[in-house]
Amino acid sequence: MKTDLVIVTYNSVSYIQRCLEAIRTYTPPGYTIIVVDNGSTDGTLEYLQSFGNIELIENGQNKGYASAVNLGIKNGTSETIVIMNPDVFVTENWLPPLMDTLWKEEQTAIVAPKLINSSNQLVGVGTNWDWTSPYFLCPNEPGILEETRACLAINGACFLLKRHLLDKLGLLDEHYFHYFEETDYCFNAIHCGYNILFCPDSTIYHEYYPNPARDEAIKQYWVQSETHFNRKWSYQGNGIVAKNVQKEGG
Repeated sequence: MKTDLVIVTYNSVSYIQRCLEAIRTYTPPGYTIIVVDNGSTDGTLEYLQSFGNIELIENGQNKGYASAVNLGIKNGTSETIVIMNPDVFVTENWLPPLMDTLWKEEQTAIVAPKLINSSNQLVGVGTNWDWTSPYFLCPNEPGILEETRACLAINGACFLLKRHLLDKLGLLDEHYFHYFEETDYCFNAIHCGYNILFCPDSTIYHEYYPNPARDEAIKQYWVQSETHFNRKWSYQGNGIVAKNVQKEGG
């Protein structure tokens, strides 16, 4: 089955090269890389223009993460869509387990891999929710992180979608400039009766690269996105409740 790999870049030159090389090394044939650049000024765009074998969309300005992802999705045609950050690095046999898990059951809408950093620390294993804060999926239960498990949300650094479900679930909500867009999409999927799965049989590296120059902007994006998310959703007992907030991008 063909797959679209959608990657959004913004001043990502220090890691997009490694990301693309890992994809080329460890991904079986049948994929298309779609990169949406949000107005990079650090050499990212020049590198992407020289890389070849990718579909490059140049936004010319930073239009936000959700908007850029949606643009990449709409420019693809494959039935399986992989949303990836430019600072993830795939490993051998990363994609087949995710594909198998995604397509095993019709009610599965989203699948995400185990994410670790270069120190082999877990940084993404799916989350549950107590509404005051998300938390890792049952981290204290022995063996729990070695089994495919349902969860309420996943880490948006890498996750898979089904294109035919876009008619029911829409695209990412473009009210989110940065942060919470993947959590929102997971809540929407569950609210519509679908499942979100964490698949530990696929391992991907995800590094965080501190950038003091953007710390303040990041804090502002988080607060804005969290405010919109909390206005839009609530979690009561075992059910996700949607509030009356207009969505964009769907």
